[in-house]
Amino acid sequence: MELRHIRYFLAVAEELNFTRAAEKLCMAQPPLSRQIRDLEEELGVELFVRKPHALQLTEAGVLYRQYALQIMNLVNRSSEEIHEISGDLYGTLYLASVEGSAPHLLAGWIAGFRKLHPQVQYNLWNGNSDDVVNRVMKELCEMAIIMEPHNAEGVEAMPVFQEP
Repeated sequence: MELRHIRYFLAVAEELNFTRAAEKLCMAQPPLSRQIRDLEEELGVELFVRKPHALQLTEAGVLYRQYALQIMNLVNRSSEEIHEISGDLYGTLYLASVEGSAPHLLAGWIAGFRKLHPQVQYNLWNGNSDDVVNRVMKELCEMAIIMEPHNAEGVEAMPVFQEP
């Protein structure tokens, strides 16, 4: 088993669709399907229930997904910590923003930060203010930009910081 098999599996498990997962991985769908079949043969179980226009994780698939996430987390953490020893910032920053002009502001910030820390990668997500705040509350991103004050009922006040 190779790390790429785990990455492929996680992409399919996230999308629950081979075509979208293949697009996300920048590869064709038939080789991705073959790689998942090879993984299932190696493990001796089916990881997905395949139905016309539907894909669902089996019980074994749900369990394998948990282990696959842990494995990828360890791989990423070990790589980041090794780079930190050398003094470089390394890893992925998860950023969220509202639609509109926020992505433009975020792009400017990323360009400046990239000059200082070229090894850092970025995972960008955008949606409405409620979705962005939800991602912050669930700790799914390190930084978020919303363009107007957000006052949702039941959500405690969050600190707001200004960046130049």
